[in-house]
Amino acid sequence: MNIIYKILSLLFFLIVFTSCTQKTEPTFSIQGSISPVKENFILLKQQVDIERKITTIIDTIFLTENGKFKAEYNLEPHLYTLQLDNDKSVTLAIDKGQNLTIDITDSDTKITGSSDTEVLLAYETFRKKSLDTLVQSVRRKVKAIRNSEHPDEEKIATLEQLEVENYAIHLAELNEFIKTNMGSTIGLYATSIRWKGAENLSFFDSLTTAFETAHPNLKISSKLREKVTRLQQTSVGGKAANIEMNTAEGIAVSLVSIHKKYTLIDFWASWCGPCRSESKMLNELYNKYNSKGFEIYGVSLDDKQDKWIKALEKDNRIWTNVSSLEAFKTKAAYDYAVTALPMNYLIDADYKIVGKNLHEDELISLLNTLLD
Repeated sequence: MNIIYKILSLLFFLIVFTSCTQKTEPTFSIQGSISPVKENFILLKQQVDIERKITTIIDTIFLTENGKFKAEYNLEPHLYTLQLDNDKSVTLAIDKGQNLTIDITDSDTKITGSSDTEVLLAYETFRKKSLDTLVQSVRRKVKAIRNSEHPDEEKIATLEQLEVENYAIHLAELNEFIKTNMGSTIGLYATSIRWKGAENLSFFDSLTTAFETAHPNLKISSKLREKVTRLQQTSVGGKAANIEMNTAEGIAVSLVSIHKKYTLIDFWASWCGPCRSESKMLNELYNKYNSKGFEIYGVSLDDKQDKWIKALEKDNRIWTNVSSLEAFKTKAAYDYAVTALPMNYLIDADYKIVGKNLHEDELISLLNTLLD
């Protein structure tokens, strides 16, 4: 009996020892404090798809009475968000082996323990400053003119064209920051929402290849590769995918059904000033070339039907206009890699993309060459 007891004791020890030694080490941990405490919990979310704005709640983290928290996770490197309340959140780019300390007050947020997050926060600071200097400053001028007693529409149109040009400069500045600072850090995924431009395709491809090498088999590695593929497919020379959505009257109309010799797929929205400024020019081109085989397929990225319809009527957009009223979650926006407005594609009779992101004189000149 004593021998049996010893054997059973030994087996129990081996089972416990094996269980302990096989325990999975956490991929990362987060701890910190929040002051003042507004809720007794915060949410950790994973940004599953930044373009489609899809997030998944990973955990509810409860705070102590003095606002402290601590948690460990066995999750793969990814882009995460700490949701503090309805108005405030903190974005985190977390790689394996990182132990983050996050201290948040009303006036400041300090994060240590994650070099990936530090680079992403530096990118965001740079992005906001660049956007304000180049784009938002122009928007403020437009707003001031619109609110004046006698708005100068010609001046507004000039400024809104400047906004489009400055946004391109803004994106170039972001790409330079990425090239100099981002490397293959996890935060690179957050920057991909602003990747655009055929001239940058080789750059984005090389970034993604380096990221795949540094982080094989990650979900965000696949997301970055998929983004580059969409950019390649929607470049000049690529083939346009069909689109089918409802008109303001609720009638489903597809791109295929209205397609002619040349069709401009025009992504726009009622809130996009530069888009609205192009209405007059598009009207002139439509009236001039529609009988020669030119069509426009307008895709609104609005989310409010009344604002969409009001803009259609005010701007006299008499060509086919459709919308799913899902803003940038619209499937066509994702398929065509549209993350900023205005944006358009000119396709020929075989659905080949012959022009992309064409505005004002550039669009007029190309159509004159093709249809005159």
